[in-house]
Amino acid sequence: MYLFMLDVDGTLIDSYDFDSECFRSAIEEVMGIQLTDELGAFLNVTDIGILEELIEQQGMRENRMKILRDVKSVFLTKLRAYIASNSHELQASPGAIQFVNDMKMHPNVVLAIATGGWEESARMKLRAAGFDINHVSFASCSDAMTRSEIMALAAFRAKQDTGALFTRRVYFGDGEWDKMATNTLGYEFVAVGNKVQHHTRIPNFAHYDAIFGKLGLSDMLKAKTA
Repeated sequence: MYLFMLDVDGTLIDSYDFDSECFRSAIEEVMGIQLTDELGAFLNVTDIGILEELIEQQGMRENRMKILRDVKSVFLTKLRAYIASNSHELQASPGAIQFVNDMKMHPNVVLAIATGGWEESARMKLRAAGFDINHVSFASCSDAMTRSEIMALAAFRAKQDTGALFTRRVYFGDGEWDKMATNTLGYEFVAVGNKVQHHTRIPNFAHYDAIFGKLGLSDMLKAKTA
């Protein structure tokens, strides 16, 4: 059995830019600081990880819990408003919905989602973009701070949910931080889009059968449900 684990922003959904803008705006509103650094400059590129690092940098440890709660609340409000006003712009990556639907039914695959965003925001965006992720194991920065911890938890939950033993674990992501986390865990990595240079890379999910060839899984994954 194969575990296919999926990132959300920039991988399943073209949402990286507006999501980052809502996040930066929430930080500025709550903490009174402008987030000028690229997100990749942070040690843990997750919503919680970035906030924890900023709280330490700004000497705001005594207000940590309030800041975490308020930034998340403001961020979700901004994100909800953006989606309500721009629902036509929230697009799934080409082929991604079909890929998710087909892999949910595939006898040799278990799907999981592992995202560095909060669970509430990730589910909100996935629903708005047209994904059905019922019965898909899920982990986010609502559960853990680091990418590798989130991925490991998603794999653990997938095993608990299905009882499957995974012979290979493959993560689909679009960031250097995704690639580094897979290296830490010993998972295989498929780069989606053009932000990361990697020997296994796809532009999107439009012709997802090609993914199997790149992973050397063509024969094992031929079985499909009608």
